[in-house]
Amino acid sequence: MVTIGITGGIGSGKSLISRILKIWGYPIYDTDIEAKKIMDNSDEVKNRLVALLGNIYNNTGLDRSRMASIIFNDQIKLEKVNAIVHPAVRSDFSIWVQKQNTDIAFVESAILYEAGFNKNVAFIWNVSAPLEMRVMRVMKRSSCTREEVLARISKQISDNERNEKSNDIIYNDGIQPVIPQLRTLLAKYEK
Repeated sequence: MVTIGITGGIGSGKSLISRILKIWGYPIYDTDIEAKKIMDNSDEVKNRLVALLGNIYNNTGLDRSRMASIIFNDQIKLEKVNAIVHPAVRSDFSIWVQKQNTDIAFVESAILYEAGFNKNVAFIWNVSAPLEMRVMRVMKRSSCTREEVLARISKQISDNERNEKSNDIIYNDGIQPVIPQLRTLLAKYEK
């Protein structure tokens, strides 16, 4: 089985690419969704997070806003949380891959390189879009200000760096249709 990572900066359209692939029948492991499940359900991860951050759980599970208010103002705690969550998600992905019955399985992650997922996949596709388009997409869907979106983008590795590190680039720029690009890439990797 071939494992392919789908990455891209915030607002690039990686979730769109994943949705198309899922509709076409390919299994997609969404690291954001799975990380949330792990933080809510893994006793080991929960215990380690509580030991680090205090009581960040309530009756419904992880209090994400409370956790965010702690870690996004403290780079050291953010790195420690990532050191707890990222390996747990990578381990869960490895187990998930073994259960798939397909020639290609995908993992979607905005922080694929930063979280070390590049070591868990054979190939990487970067979804690339112009900066202004990304900013507008995120502002529209998240009701964020331009400054908030640019602050998030500044915390991610650059699109150029992702392009250089990736095996292939999908341009989601509103000019080049993504479906033909995906069909070409799938034909290349299904051989």
